[in-house]
Amino acid sequence: MKTIVSKYMLFEYLAGRANPLERQLVEDWIRDQENAEAFNQWLMEYETKCPQFVPDQDAAISILLHRLETDIEPAAEFSKSIVQNPRPNFFSARSNSFWLMAASVTFFVGAGWWFREPLQYKTYQTAYGQTTDVYLEDGSRVALNSNSKLRIPRFGFNDEVRNVDLEGEAEFSVSHTIDHKRFVVKTSDQFQVEVLGTTFSVFARPRGTKVALKSGSVRIDYSQNNERKEVMMEPGDLAVVDHAGAVKLAKKQDTNTFAMWKEQRYVFNSTSVKDILAMIDENFGQKVKLSSAEMAQRTITGNFKTKNADELLKTVSEVLDMKIEQNGDTVLLKNQ
Repeated sequence: MKTIVSKYMLFEYLAGRANPLERQLVEDWIRDQENAEAFNQWLMEYETKCPQFVPDQDAAISILLHRLETDIEPAAEFSKSIVQNPRPNFFSARSNSFWLMAASVTFFVGAGWWFREPLQYKTYQTAYGQTTDVYLEDGSRVALNSNSKLRIPRFGFNDEVRNVDLEGEAEFSVSHTIDHKRFVVKTSDQFQVEVLGTTFSVFARPRGTKVALKSGSVRIDYSQNNERKEVMMEPGDLAVVDHAGAVKLAKKQDTNTFAMWKEQRYVFNSTSVKDILAMIDENFGQKVKLSSAEMAQRTITGNFKTKNADELLKTVSEVLDMKIEQNGDTVLLKNQ
């Protein structure tokens, strides 16, 4: 004989007001796969009218992200974290799975989980003095410099454009796809680099933005005075955004030197001390002061291999005949 359960009986059961016979009828009804759709629909309605749990969204997101990163399935930990007032365990194992599935659906819809940014994107971030290679699912490679952040879609490039976001500095080796899908590196709402298949470096830090093209071709889209503009680049071009927001193009540059940090090497070509100290701050988190303003304009030319800020500062001081004084975390460069 087929068990028949009404919505009212299920609601009484969920509220804990059903008698033993009614509880048995409801549990038998839940076990039947044919009732799964009705059960989930009524459960959603009941949860909307009479919520039985208070979600801890931050804790749940943290656990889910950990699961995505490590492929661990902490089901018990997950359910414990999102339910502060759990229901009594009077289900069989089969009906318990129904509860977990339905409660998860209710939680996702109610909290708007899927639209939370951490679930849609994966972020790679390097510390000071650290570099790393990131391999994308389309075959592209990104060499990420220190103190930089790369954000990519967590579940692959499913849109017509392969979009990534960059804060800091990176070299991109972009693979061409058979469907000619574009690859776009976005550094801000006003600036992005678009390619099909090429190798280029992007510098996007607070003190400026640069793009150096090694091979292929790219298009820079940017906004200046609320007007959309674009610049096409060829191999050997260096694009620099000036203080007015315009892109200036320099031809026939040695673009191979712009990603030498991958080999822990720094190439200076009449580079000012001011810029070198800014780079030390960006890459190693070491702030350096000068004893006089005129020292900032002195320049260095050369190719130097260095592993850390101390080695680079020592090189700079020896080349320019300066002296390093350190007092706690403060580093001061002085003339001899």
